[in-house]
Amino acid sequence: MTNMMGPCSVWLTEALTADVALAPDLHVVDLGCGKAMSSIFLAREFGVRVTAVDPWISADENEARIADAGLSGIVDAVHADARAYVPPDGGVDGLVSVDAFHYFAQEPGALDVLTDPVKKGGQVAVVVPGLREDGWPTHLAGHWQESFWTFKSVEWGKQLFNGAPGLRVDRVTTVDWGLSEDWISWADACDQWADSVGRQPYELEAAMLRADSQRSLVFVMLNATRL
Repeated sequence: MTNMMGPCSVWLTEALTADVALAPDLHVVDLGCGKAMSSIFLAREFGVRVTAVDPWISADENEARIADAGLSGIVDAVHADARAYVPPDGGVDGLVSVDAFHYFAQEPGALDVLTDPVKKGGQVAVVVPGLREDGWPTHLAGHWQESFWTFKSVEWGKQLFNGAPGLRVDRVTTVDWGLSEDWISWADACDQWADSVGRQPYELEAAMLRADSQRSLVFVMLNATRL
């Protein structure tokens, strides 16, 4: 729980990579990695090398967490905005972004910049919180938070990725478990833990999810191949 930032990144990464071709020694960049839990999962599950990029969590903090996981030299932390990340010469073999892409990929041309370092044939895999249909649902008006303007629909995701000439869209869908009670259970667990240690509570998120009752809120999953 000490590493939580929003929805459970490990669950989301597991769902996102179920059909992604990742193999040992490939180099993957994890954009908006937060506390690097998704990066650690990728390295452990697939044996890939990961560059964990985040603008909010310092590289030193994430490097310590990576070392605790026994993955120093396999997962490297970079403190940078995703749009300012400078990839190694020759690019990377894949791009993963979990619960972050909606913050930095909505500006015109941003998707091309973000995916340009991915080598031809490389995988681009993104999962973000979103909506079944565009437009903030009126039944959640009382739960509005500033960042919610970034929530977009599956259809919006299709249009965004289809509009990128360097990508072939393989899949745009929702994460199945995002329609279950798991998201609420996670928010409840986070709220209880936060309350016990004096951290900012998660009760507002749990209340929003219950008010929605699976009508509008989903996780949108996008998979593409670099052309």
